[in-house]
Amino acid sequence: MAAKKPKEIEKEWKKVEQEEMKEEDHQLELKENYEQDEAYEESDE
Repeated sequence: MAAKKPKEIEKEWKKVEQEEMKEEDHQLELKENYEQDEAYEESDE
């Protein structure tokens, strides 16, 4: 495998970081939705 140029490596890292950030955002959204559902169910009783 040929060695990659620093710019190519940087591009790949940025891509990976963006994917991880998206995943974290998604996890936060799920958590918030879950907490809202819990609060809603408690207020409903």
